[in-house]
Amino acid sequence: MLPRRVKDPGGVASRLLAAALALGAAAVQAAPNGTWLSQPQIWYYASQRSLDTTMAQIRASNYRMVFLDVRKVSDAMQQEAAEAARRQGLLPVVWVQSPQYRALRIEDLVHEARHGDGIQVDDHFFANYTLADFYLLRQLYTKPIFCSIQPFQARLVPRAGCNQLDVQCYTAQQFQHCLNVADRLGAVVSLSTQNTLGHRSKLGGRPFNTFLWQGP
Repeated sequence: MLPRRVKDPGGVASRLLAAALALGAAAVQAAPNGTWLSQPQIWYYASQRSLDTTMAQIRASNYRMVFLDVRKVSDAMQQEAAEAARRQGLLPVVWVQSPQYRALRIEDLVHEARHGDGIQVDDHFFANYTLADFYLLRQLYTKPIFCSIQPFQARLVPRAGCNQLDVQCYTAQQFQHCLNVADRLGAVVSLSTQNTLGHRSKLGGRPFNTFLWQGP
C-alpha cells in the first residue's frame, strides 16, 4: 500500500524550515580575535604576579592574540608579559602607541617591538608617517605587522605589507558604516568596551578585537 500523501495547507512545513534556517543564521557568533592590555594593566598584573592568570583568562575567552602597550614598561616586564602570553597559547603583539609624540624613527619602532611576535601600527602611525615609512618598516621588520585604522583612513591602507588589518568601530552612531568599511577591506572589527562592545550581536560571524581587555 502506498503511503498517503499528507497535505501541507499554507506551506506550514516550508515556513518551519525557513524559521529553522533563520534561527541557525542568527546563532552564528562573532569570533574573538585579539584584545589590548594598556600600560597600567601590564604594570598591575605584573605587580600582582597575575600575568599568567590574566593571559589564561584571555585565552579562555577564545582570543588568539594580545596587543601590549609597552611604553615606559621595563624591559624585564615586557619580556615577562610576552612570555606569559606565549605560555597560554596567545600571540604577543607589541602595540606601538603614539610614535609621533615620541619622534620615533622606523628603527625605533622595530626596537620597541623586540620582545613581541608581531608589531601593531595604528591610526596615529598612518596619520603621521608616510607609505615609504611603512614599507621601510616592512623591510626591516620580519615578523607579522598588524595595521589598525579609523574608518575614514581607508585610503591610507598600504596595498601590501599588513598581515592583518582592523578597523576601529568605536562609535555607536557610525557602527554600521564602520562594518561596511571593514567588510570592504576584509578587516577585523575592533570594538570599544565603553561604546560598541554591546553591539557584538550585530557582527554575525565577523572576527573582532576588544579595546581594552576587561576580565571576568
